[in-house]
Amino acid sequence: MKEENKEDLYELANHNHIADDEEDSNFLNDLDFIKLLVVTRKNIFWVISIFLVTLTGGFMYNRYTKPIYQSSSIIKLDTKEEANNLGLGLSKGTELINTTSLSGEVELIKSRLIYEKAAKLLNDKVTCYAYGDINYLERYKNAPFNVDYNVLNPNIFNHQIDVKLIDNMRFELSCSSLGWDKGEYLFGKIIEKDGISLKISLNLNNLISTELDKHYFFTINSLENQIDYLAKNTEVKIVNPEAKTIQIFFKDFNPEKARDAVKAIDSVYLNETLVKKFKAQEQTIQFLTDQLNQTEESLEDYELQLENFAKSNKTYDIKTDLGKSLAKIDDNEKLLNELKEQLESLEDLKKRIFDNNEIKPSIPSLIKVNDPQISQTIAQFNKIQADLAIILTSSSENTFAVHQKKIELDNLRSTTLSIILFHKKDIYDKILSLSDKINEYENKFTKLPSKDTELTRLKRFYTIYEKFYLLLIEKKAEYGISKAGTVAEFTVLSEPNYPSSPIYPQKSLIYLISGLVGFVISFILIVVKYFLHNTINNQGELEKSTIAPVIGVVPKYIKEKMEVSRMIVDKNPKSPISEALRSIRTNLEFIPTKDNIKKIISITSTISGEGKTFVAVNLSGVIAMSGARVLIIDLDMRKPKIHMAFDVDNDKGMSTILIGKHKLKECVHHTAIDTLDFITAGPTPPNPSELILRKEFDDLLKEMHKIYDVIFIDSPPVGLVTDGIIIMKKVDLPIYVVRAEYSKKGFERNINRLVNKNGFKKLTVILNGFDSNMRYGYGYQYGYGYGYGYGGGYYTEDNHEKVGLLEKIIRLVKR
Repeated sequence: MKEENKEDLYELANHNHIADDEEDSNFLNDLDFIKLLVVTRKNIFWVISIFLVTLTGGFMYNRYTKPIYQSSSIIKLDTKEEANNLGLGLSKGTELINTTSLSGEVELIKSRLIYEKAAKLLNDKVTCYAYGDINYLERYKNAPFNVDYNVLNPNIFNHQIDVKLIDNMRFELSCSSLGWDKGEYLFGKIIEKDGISLKISLNLNNLISTELDKHYFFTINSLENQIDYLAKNTEVKIVNPEAKTIQIFFKDFNPEKARDAVKAIDSVYLNETLVKKFKAQEQTIQFLTDQLNQTEESLEDYELQLENFAKSNKTYDIKTDLGKSLAKIDDNEKLLNELKEQLESLEDLKKRIFDNNEIKPSIPSLIKVNDPQISQTIAQFNKIQADLAIILTSSSENTFAVHQKKIELDNLRSTTLSIILFHKKDIYDKILSLSDKINEYENKFTKLPSKDTELTRLKRFYTIYEKFYLLLIEKKAEYGISKAGTVAEFTVLSEPNYPSSPIYPQKSLIYLISGLVGFVISFILIVVKYFLHNTINNQGELEKSTIAPVIGVVPKYIKEKMEVSRMIVDKNPKSPISEALRSIRTNLEFIPTKDNIKKIISITSTISGEGKTFVAVNLSGVIAMSGARVLIIDLDMRKPKIHMAFDVDNDKGMSTILIGKHKLKECVHHTAIDTLDFITAGPTPPNPSELILRKEFDDLLKEMHKIYDVIFIDSPPVGLVTDGIIIMKKVDLPIYVVRAEYSKKGFERNINRLVNKNGFKKLTVILNGFDSNMRYGYGYQYGYGYGYGYGGGYYTEDNHEKVGLLEKIIRLVKR
């Protein structure tokens, strides 16, 4: 019943392991975090070293990089007019037209015009520097000496001239680029060189006693160099277009110089703005003056034309003359008509007189003639006719009285006709005179419209030029007042500041970048190591890739370097390795075999060096220390190691027993543990596989099985020769040893093949050489649910190796 329970337990564990393996197989293509942690752990020294190197580089960069300071000011652009404040009421033309945009102002600030004047204002003609251990420092406004010069050759500019202060009286001067050899000179004395006269005076106010015997150099800067210096370090940008604000930046290694440069640019720009505004106003006023002169000339010309027109036409009012002319024509025509009526009346009177008709005073002809002489003559004519009629009533026509009256009547008729004829001639003369006047007035009338048009034109141009002339006078006065009242409201919203901290290098940012660089390099290193890393590292990784159960993990032995595998459990029974092997011993008891009391166990691996001999020797020692009789057999006859583990000769052993040269008892060696014996491999035979296949080997195993409770066979690696597989078929329990960080990935395929194809269903795996500081897996340490751990009382201080920091670093490097 007990054996059945053990078999059920083993099958259940194997089934659960296969199920877990199938579940975990979905993640085989994913990133292996355990492997990543292992790789990181193995390369932690290099990761830390890379971070230290990059951070050290950042520190050195911050330490020896010259800091750059930046000063800035914010200005508001506007033009404020004060003309209206004078109470003149000038509402038009008082604002200057802004001919440039903010972008234009930015370009003006960045122009050579501004830089040239700012360079002169900054007065940085001579720049002095003090040599340092690595960098040099500008002595701005605190140079220990002053330089006066007169440059005759422009090639002298921009050269580094070295100065060494000897004492308060003397100094050394040299310039390799100009070919000046080192010479000793006195302060305050003129030094004549090719193309330049120099005088260097000691500035005691800026001289510290410790600065004597120090090295300096200075450069005499050309104007072009000063302009380039300002242009390269100045930045101008628009802050707020609506508010018309511009910010000016300047960068330099000296904070005070950066501030002074911004002040100089602000000052020059202010002056240039005022000059530009005044110039624009002056140009406007000059334009108005020129227009005034031209307009005045035109106005005088039209005044003269109007004067000549008035002289020639004797009037300025053509329309009034036109009306008068029409009135005169009408009046003369009325007179002409009256004369014509009078002429007709005279003809009527003449006819009546010829006809001897009585002419009554009321007849129209006599009324229209309205001449006293004619009226008197007609009255006499009527009276004589009346008298003649009276006479004829009483006398005949042949009487004297009648005859006398008729003669008197004929004479009066002749006289009347003469008077009428005279009046007719006078009327004719008047009619002709009136006709001429009417023609004259009509001729004048026809000419009056063209003269009126000419006069209108002259008056119109005269009025236009007169108004324009008055407007120009007004505008000139307004612009003159505007010029007097204009201030460039170049408001400095933020004065140039004295930078207290540099903008570059930003130490925190440099350290951050250094850390990022270190992280990137470390990450690349880990990634490369990750993809190049192809060894099995931990129990979890091994369990995921094999179908055979892992019965235990043997920690790495780091106390000392072992050239060959040796037994250590007898000397350190409470060490982590001993505890791990005891855990494996316990796990082996739960694996059912034919004879649960006595077992034959083979231990193999894929290749040599995975620690199968170490595991075989020490596991057998642990089991022997529990009271069982244990025998170790070295069947790795091609590369035997058991004899080296116990430090004995290998002149006889399994090979000589199997060929019948020696007996079993002759070849058995005893150890310090009473219940532990071993048999070496013996001399290497030419055909180890054939010896194992002999019946003598099976008989030998039976004989050993009678004597010993547990037989451990150190078999050859199955990945190199077939001896191991032949031996595994003859044992109760085969064990496969895999060495952490040594066995290649792919070796687990050998284990799976042995289980699936060769039918070794009871094959178990031991992970050897696991680093005790790397506890990666499924939430436990070395056991597979068996409760092993070396921190729960088994690990004592006596067995703990005290390792110093240097030794730990060396071990990290070796990994």
